[in-house]
Parts: sequence; C-alpha cells; structure tokens
Amino acid sequence: MLKLNAFIEDSDISTTEGIEEVCQRITSKEQQIDSRLEEILSQQCQLEAKMRSIGVALSGLSVVSDKSRQLSDMINHTATLAESVSAKVRRLDEARSRVSECQQRVHDLIDLQLCSQGVMSAIREEDFEQGAGHVNRFLSMDKTLLQKTADDVSGSITSVSQAVSTLEQATVQMQQMVNQKFDEAVKRDDLASVERFFKIFPLLGMHDAGLEKFMTYICGKLQVKAAKELRSSMDIAKAEKRAAVAYADTLTILLENIARVIEVNQAIIENCYGPGRLVQICRILQRECDDEVTKCVQEFCRNRQTGRRIAQINDYIKNAGGGSTMGHYRKPSGGGGGSIDKLNAKDIDSLIGEITIMHSRAELYVKFIKRRCANDLEKSSLPAEVKQERLAELQTLLQKSRLNTQMQELLSTYLLFERYFMEESVLKAIGLDKLEEGQQCSSMLDDVFFIVRKCIRRSNGTQSLDGVCAVINNAASCLEEDYMKALKAPLKAGYPTGYIDLAQAYNAFQSSIQQGRLQTSDSDQARGRFIAALNNADMSTEFIETLWKMMTEETEITFPGMSAREKEKLDSCLGGLKSVGDSLKALVDFGFQQLRSSAIKPRLHPWVDQFLTHNHNLTEEELATYEASETFVQFLIVQIDGLLNSFKVALTPRNYDALVSIVTTEITARMERAVKKTTFNRLGGLVLDQEIRALSSFLTGATSWSVRDKLAKLLQMGTILNLESVSELPEYWESSSASWRLTANEARSILALRIDFKMEDIKKIKL
Repeated sequence: MLKLNAFIEDSDISTTEGIEEVCQRITSKEQQIDSRLEEILSQQCQLEAKMRSIGVALSGLSVVSDKSRQLSDMINHTATLAESVSAKVRRLDEARSRVSECQQRVHDLIDLQLCSQGVMSAIREEDFEQGAGHVNRFLSMDKTLLQKTADDVSGSITSVSQAVSTLEQATVQMQQMVNQKFDEAVKRDDLASVERFFKIFPLLGMHDAGLEKFMTYICGKLQVKAAKELRSSMDIAKAEKRAAVAYADTLTILLENIARVIEVNQAIIENCYGPGRLVQICRILQRECDDEVTKCVQEFCRNRQTGRRIAQINDYIKNAGGGSTMGHYRKPSGGGGGSIDKLNAKDIDSLIGEITIMHSRAELYVKFIKRRCANDLEKSSLPAEVKQERLAELQTLLQKSRLNTQMQELLSTYLLFERYFMEESVLKAIGLDKLEEGQQCSSMLDDVFFIVRKCIRRSNGTQSLDGVCAVINNAASCLEEDYMKALKAPLKAGYPTGYIDLAQAYNAFQSSIQQGRLQTSDSDQARGRFIAALNNADMSTEFIETLWKMMTEETEITFPGMSAREKEKLDSCLGGLKSVGDSLKALVDFGFQQLRSSAIKPRLHPWVDQFLTHNHNLTEEELATYEASETFVQFLIVQIDGLLNSFKVALTPRNYDALVSIVTTEITARMERAVKKTTFNRLGGLVLDQEIRALSSFLTGATSWSVRDKLAKLLQMGTILNLESVSELPEYWESSSASWRLTANEARSILALRIDFKMEDIKKIKL
C-alpha cells in the first residue's frame, strides 16, 4: 500500500509549488498503475485458458494415479509368483540332477557287472580290444560313488566289491599282457601288431607308457635307417653327382624321416591319446634326432677335414695379422709372408655351400616342430597357462638340444670359412686386376662385387638371421678396408703432371696390362691407374646401392616373422653396408680433388689468365680487329673442349659430369678474379658480356648436370659491365633482386670497373 509520505519526500507542501510537485508525482504513479492494470487485464483470457487446461490435467492425473496403483499391485503379485516359480525350478533342477546321478549310478552298477564278466572272458579269448574297452569303462567310474551306491542298495555290497576287485585285477593283468604283447611285436618287427597294441595303451590308462614305448620303437627304426643312410651317403652322392653336398643330403634325409614320423602318426595319436601330447612325443624323438645329427656332423667334419682347415685359417690369421683374431688379411692367397700350408679359398667354396644347406635344413626342421606343436596345443582343451608352459618346455628342449649345439658350431665354422673365402677372394681379385680394352672400369670392380654378393646371398641360405648379419658386417668391413684401400692407393698417389693426351695414356695403360709388359712410361701407367680407380669407385656406389636393395628385399622374404628387435638389428647391419657407399662417394670426391689440383688448375689458370693480356677499352676499329681474329673466348673454349674430350672417353658418365662441374667452378672463380683486375669501356663491357654468355652456353651443353648456378655470378658481372648507363642498374636489380648472387657493394665495385661511369653517380644509386 502506498503511503503519502513516499510522494512528499522533501517537498514543502506548505507552498503552492510543493503541493503541485507532489500532485505531479501522484499523477505519474497513477498512470503507471493504470498501465500495469491494463496489461494484466489484457492477459485475462490467456490465464483463464491455462486454468482450464490445469483443471483438465488434474482430472487426468487422478486417473493416472489409479492406474499406477493397479500396476504396482500387479508387479508385486508377479514378483511373488516369479519367486515362487524360481524356488520350484531350483528344487526341480536339484531333483533332476539327483535323478540323473541316480541313473548314472545305476548304469555304473550295471556296467560294473557287465565289465567284470566281460573282461575275464576277453582275457581268456585274448580279445584285447574288448577287454581294454571294459577296463576303460571301469577306470572312468568313480569308485567312491560305487561303494556308496552299494551301501545304499541292500545286499549289493559284496557283489560290487567283488566286481571292483575283479576289474582291478583284470586291469593289472591286461596292462602286463599288453606290455608283453607289444614287446613281442617289437621283437618280431610286426608293425601292424605294434600299432594295434599302441592304440590299446590309452584305454588301460597307460598314455605316457604307450607313447614312450611306441616312440622308442620308432626311434629304433630311425636309428637303423640313419646308420644305413650315413654308410651309403657318399656312394649315393657320387652316383647322383652330388658328392659336394653328400652330408647335407644325408642330414636332410635324417630330419625328414623324423618329421615324417610326426606327420604320419599325429592323427593316430590325436584320435587315441587326444590332442596336446605332441610336445611329449617331440621330447622322445629329439633324443634320437640329437644322436643321429651328432653322428652325421661328426662324419662330415671327419670326411671334410673341417678341423684341419680351421686350424690352417687360424694359423694364417695369427701369422698374417699379428695375432689379431679375424683381422683383414692384407696379403692374398698367392702372396708371400703367410703360412706355408696356406688354405686356398677356392677349396672351401663348395664346403661353405654344404654347411649352408645343413644349417638351413636344421632351421626348417625346428620351425616345423614348433609349428606342429603349437597347432596341436591349440586344438587341445588344456588351460592357457598349461599351453604356455608346454610351449616354453619345447623352446627349452630345442635350445638345449645337441642339434642346436651342433648347428651353432656349424654356423661358427661357416662364418669363419665365409669370411676367409670372401676376403681372400677379394684380395685375389685385386691382385689379378686388369683393364680390358675399351672398358672404363677394371676387372676388380665386377670380380669383387660378384664375390661379395655371392657371400651375402649365400648367408641367406643358412636361415639364420645372426649369420646373415655377421656376413653383411664382414662384407662391409672387407669393402671398407681391403677394396677401398686398393682404390685409394692410386688416387692418393695423385694424377701425374705433364701435358699429354689422356685418351692415349689410358689406351696405353690398357695395352700394357693386357700384354703383360711395360710399353709406356710410369706416368702414363699412373694416369691410367688413377682414372680406372676413380671409375671403379664411382660405379661401386651404384653396386652398393643395388646390393643394399637386394638384401633388404631378400631378407624380408627369408625372415617374414622378424621381431622388432631382430628387424632393428638387421637394419643396423644393412645400414653399415650402405654407409660403405658414402665412403666411396667421399673417395670419389678425394680423387677429383687430386685431379683438380694436378691436372685441371695448372691448365685452366694460364688459359683464363690470357684474358688479362687483351685490351678491354676498345674503339670501334679495335673491336672490329678483335672480332676478326681469334677471340679470347674462342681460344678458351677450344682449350677446355680439348681438355674435356681427353677425359670423356676414359671417365664414366657421372664422373665426366663431375669433372665438367669442377672445371666450371675453377673457370668461374678464375674469371671473376681476372675481371676484377681489368677496366672496361662500353664496347669492352659488351664484348665481355657476349663472351661470358658464349662460355656459359658451351659449359651448359657439355654436361647433363645443371651448371648454370655456378655461372650465375659471372653472368651477372657481365650484365652489369654491359649497361649503357649507371641508372639502369637499379632497374635490373629490382626486377630480379632475389636471384642476384652479387651483394650491393659488389655490384657497385663491378660497375666502377667501367671507366666511362663516374664514381659520384655510382655512389648515388640505391640498391
């Protein structure tokens, strides 16, 4: 409720003005109240409609409330019924399980009586399969449950006990008889009977004994067969012209025989004994495998005299390498200073191949065993933990087997032989190096890389990643040390000075090598050796890249299931091989630096310095006279063309392009210095610009590489000196400022070489 005092506030109502001010406030407030009332009255219809809808909703809510109470009652009733039914179902399941148990106990009692009667009859008639079936049924019964059933059934205790006793005695008797019959079948070598009684063992609960006896019998057969194979191996190999791999073939047959035993008998074992027992079988077979492989490897070592050859190599390493183990042998097989009884690398080539085959067969056998056992365990119902334990047991078995030990020793022998063969063959190839007529590279290039490629690819055949990595590392070391040392020797000696025709010297060097006598001077031969070494180094980079790609692809095929660690190890070794290519590129660069200092700079500098002997402040008459005679650039191009042509036939295309690049660099650097020592007038600058462009065109056309970048600065100097006025330079500068190789100060200093330009004007230009 509004109070009058709220309108009066601080107004003085004792005056007319105060009363009028209060009246105005009251009138204003009245107008606000009227407006608000009109607004509220305008919403009357909406409010009435909402009230009506609320009334309708309230009537509907009462219906919903009634329905909800009914639904709640129904749910409670249903829950009560469900609980009652669930309890009845549980009692029914319990009753059914008891009935089932009762039926099983009754069946067991019936089967017990039948088995006790049938087993004795089967024993008398020696029907071992039927008797074993009765015993197997008896063994599957719960004896405690049988006794309890007999206690519950009046008058059955004695009969049940008698039946159990009869079957227990029959079980022992059957086990003894089957053991005896199996042994007799083994003595008679009656395979059908052996297999018959082998299938009976699991029915009598003798799974382990059955597998042990059967595998022992199989091992005996394998032993006889292996001895026969070993005795006749050399004769068969000679008849089939495979004497070089006789023991590899024998080992292959031995391992195939063992693998075939698993392959043939696995189905029978799974059917009779159940899956998951292959690891147990492999444990038995592995003992025989170890024995036979050991005999084969011992016979191989004795017949192939590997011990004597290993001793020869070790003695030679000690004598030639100053006692270092597996160092690089600096003297080839035919050289002096080595052991008197030095092993010829060619003699162990076929032996290395045989060892490779033997090791690969063993690796394949191990992979076969692992794969079969893993599949067998996968089909079994054993717990996952047990499966992992069995696989770990198999892994340990194979790692500790004599097969693994023998293969490790063979691999060690292989690596020793392979390294000796590689390094000795490489040194021999280096020692027999020759240059055929018309060839740019000497024989050493193809021979060395053929040997290295052969050894690396042969290592793939061992199926051993460690072996492959070791051979790759050996190959990288051999190339890095022996081969590159042979290439570097003539390059380090340098390119002999003396102005001769290189093509003539190169051909003379070829003839000298081919005919075996000195027909040329020492300098000619040194030049030929230098160029051949430079070409060999260049082509070697391509061969290394090809070898790296080949081994990357082949190892991925040979070892598809490599772990991350194995992959990292292999990549590291292949990276070491690839790094040899980088060393060879550095060697090529070194060779060109030698060639640059001895053959290029001494010739180019006097030719370019001829530029300083010409007048570059020309009149019209002097220009006409200059152009009528041989110009500087014509002289220079003829000289450079002669120099490049003398190398073009001898160098590989890439080396020739590199030579042109070096020549271009030297010419531009020398020309830049010569230009800065000279002054020009307008015509002299014009001639210089024309000559530089002609030189650039010639050098660009002489190579497949882009050399314009090297000539850019010289071309820009010619452009500046050919300007008609100083004011033209800012226009040129702004139009292509990003491509200028000259700095602003250098451009001004070049412009100052024009005697017709004023220094004040040059200083005023803004760049």
